[in-house]
Amino acid sequence: MLTEGVSLIDSRSDRVVMEPNSTYWNPARRPSVRIVYDNVIGKGEGIKSVAAGDGRVDVVFDLTPDEAKAFPQSDKGKIQTKKAKTILTGVFNENRPDSPWRDPEVRKALNLALDRQAILDQGAHGYGTVIPAFIQPGRYGADPGLAPFPHDPQAAKAVLEKAGLAGRELVFVSSPAWKGVVEAIGRNLSQIGLSARFVSDRGDLPEEFDVKLEWYFDWTPQYPVACVHREFFGKDATLRQGPEDPAFDALYDKLLHTAEPAAQENVVREVERYIQDKAKALFLYSPYTLFAVSDRVEFTPYDTCMSELAETRIKG
Repeated sequence: MLTEGVSLIDSRSDRVVMEPNSTYWNPARRPSVRIVYDNVIGKGEGIKSVAAGDGRVDVVFDLTPDEAKAFPQSDKGKIQTKKAKTILTGVFNENRPDSPWRDPEVRKALNLALDRQAILDQGAHGYGTVIPAFIQPGRYGADPGLAPFPHDPQAAKAVLEKAGLAGRELVFVSSPAWKGVVEAIGRNLSQIGLSARFVSDRGDLPEEFDVKLEWYFDWTPQYPVACVHREFFGKDATLRQGPEDPAFDALYDKLLHTAEPAAQENVVREVERYIQDKAKALFLYSPYTLFAVSDRVEFTPYDTCMSELAETRIKG
């Protein structure tokens, strides 16, 4: 990927330099600027450089929502967003035999307890899109008939109290980047007599955690039979948090043995509906990919979940 369209790559410990190749075969994608990928300038320093317009840094990849929110007012640079093929979701810990999260009605109740737009606004400063299941609307396999769970705290409270969860502190494990999201979830749970405690996934995980927030890629547009669902629920999944699910495995087997593209997409939609019907996850939202971009360049991110230099367009 790095050699496409360039005549020289100077690869060193501190940077990668990409020089334009004036003889590249595809005129529509022929580079016109020299690009230096710097591995020494720190992220924070790079963000300050973009805002100051000092010319050292033009693009900083993968800002957190807090970093984007803190970007100073500037006429030299701006925050640029991209709807990447990613999801932020909660994986229920069903591994303990006495786990309340083995009951789909209890999983559904916790979903009903959440005001997703408020969580997105408060926990991620609005940098994302609330979606109904695992696939963004408009993407391959997304079911246009699905809608996000409604916010119904009273219905949630009744089910959770019946399950013996009244007054309980729920333990949420996540990357520190999502601590604000857990805190926003906690504000929702306080309305129904529950609370949330954040535990960083940077250390040993407690055995009795309730939900782990995970950030995953939606690969379905490129690999429809290797969609993200298998990572959570398939019989060979490495991320399975609960007991075997023969109904899901049968659906996934059907997906693997459906070759015709239109029929295959319909099966992916069946999988999406099943996962939502059974509330197999704590559905949250699709985060944006965030960039700090200097006004010196016109930056076009590739439609992906990655931030590889070869997958961008920078027009000089």
